[in-house]
Amino acid sequence: MRRFTRLATVGALALGLVAGLAAPGGAIPPGNGQKESLNVVGSDTAYFVMGGIAGMWNSDTTVNEASPNNDTLFNTPPRLSGAFPTSFHVDGDGTCAALDYPPLVPPDGSGAGISALIADGTNGCVDMSRSSRGRGGTDPANIQFWAYALDALTWTSFKGTHAPINLTQQNLIDIYTCNPATGAPYVSDWSQVGGTAGTIVKFAPQTLSGTYSFFNSKLLNGAVIDQNCDANHKSTFAEEHDNTAIPKAKKPFAINAFSFAQWTAMKNGVIPDRRAGGKLGSINGIKPNGVSINTNPGHFLGTRYIYNVLKTTEPSYNATLRFAGVDASGPGFLCKSSTALRATIKLYGDEPLNRGVTGPGLPKSFCRLEPTPL
Repeated sequence: MRRFTRLATVGALALGLVAGLAAPGGAIPPGNGQKESLNVVGSDTAYFVMGGIAGMWNSDTTVNEASPNNDTLFNTPPRLSGAFPTSFHVDGDGTCAALDYPPLVPPDGSGAGISALIADGTNGCVDMSRSSRGRGGTDPANIQFWAYALDALTWTSFKGTHAPINLTQQNLIDIYTCNPATGAPYVSDWSQVGGTAGTIVKFAPQTLSGTYSFFNSKLLNGAVIDQNCDANHKSTFAEEHDNTAIPKAKKPFAINAFSFAQWTAMKNGVIPDRRAGGKLGSINGIKPNGVSINTNPGHFLGTRYIYNVLKTTEPSYNATLRFAGVDASGPGFLCKSSTALRATIKLYGDEPLNRGVTGPGLPKSFCRLEPTPL
């Protein structure tokens, strides 16, 4: 049983720098003198980068409470198979007994993680959720979305593909939605969007993921994957950022959604490689990279914030705020940032936010409280 994925230990490479860059103590709410176990669930997209960050927080002596009252972050995987641990243990604390996965099944995806955080009530067993989506219209007022980095979502093709190197947003809409009169996609052949003749085979992210939600809201401009499609023209839904389920024979015809951050982390060798030969495509003539992923006008279309979701009524709220948020007295660990922390975030393919306006009534930090979606 492990506290965080074995790959998260990469974050420890930067630990020596953290002490040298320590900020003065006293920022964010004072510690409560209790050793708390912080169970973080949810997003696949943010799982690996949070694993790297967790190792740094668990050893922190600048914001985290000093031993023996230091709080420990447990980065629970979204699934217990494939690229993730087959079992996971979360220590008990004063509000919740120890948890073991299995027999428990972890929430898989941003939506599932947020639902678990909400459903936990005041039990203190789910303390925070990773998320690749921001606040939705049905999310309750007692949860907060703290953005700390940028990712980007694009599409992949494969060796021998019939696809072009670039698709417009309208191309994506026409591929993934259907004509209500026929039940078939508006575009079903790669030759219709600048490629060579070949029937398009659609793959899509699982529906409880933030990636699914973002794909619909941003890349499809509010349309929904398979909108108006009949049974013969549905997408194949699979775990996000994973091309390994696409059969070899279908790869020349396939399209799938993929996170730039995860693709980069796989390229960097710090997480299991699930690209399976995939290549990232451009959208509207722009390819996602460290330059085009930003918050300025003209950024890559699929640029999105990555969040930690906190609940103000959770017994551990102050502890999670010390880790991932900001209050009137200053930023917590993740939001005060450091050279080492930013290097870890970039190692896992995300772009750390620059210091700027955090939110109403809050001092500047390297986080944003519920920013306007990009």
